[in-house]
Amino acid sequence: MMGGIRMPFRPPFFRASDYCMNKLFFSQRILDSLSDEGKIKLEKNILTLLSGDRPSFELEPAYRIVRTADGSQDPNRLIGLIRSEREIKTMGAEAYLNSVIYRNVAYEAEPGFIGEKQELMDRLSDTDLLTRFLLENLL
Repeated sequence: MMGGIRMPFRPPFFRASDYCMNKLFFSQRILDSLSDEGKIKLEKNILTLLSGDRPSFELEPAYRIVRTADGSQDPNRLIGLIRSEREIKTMGAEAYLNSVIYRNVAYEAEPGFIGEKQELMDRLSDTDLLTRFLLENLL
């Protein structure tokens, strides 16, 4: 599956606490709406939600593949996948605005960003940091 995220249909924005996920898809439409309402802060590629515990996400441009442009069957099994721009280029596909073309099949795609939840190092205790280091490097 080349590292893409396959998800059942969900609204284009959902909370990490709802699904216990570290990666989320934020559609451009939802980000625009949240920005207009003053509910997010964006600095470079870091998005911070201005509610709850103020989670932050590192953003990477991505597309959610919605359907084939002509409504036909999907021979490449991409419908429902979320792919970063980098993954799209790596697989030899092309993305433009709200379209992705792969192996001569045109897809409608929703532009947005994959957001990876950021752990703030200052929130972790020394014990948590040591445990994390040991788990990542020794196991």
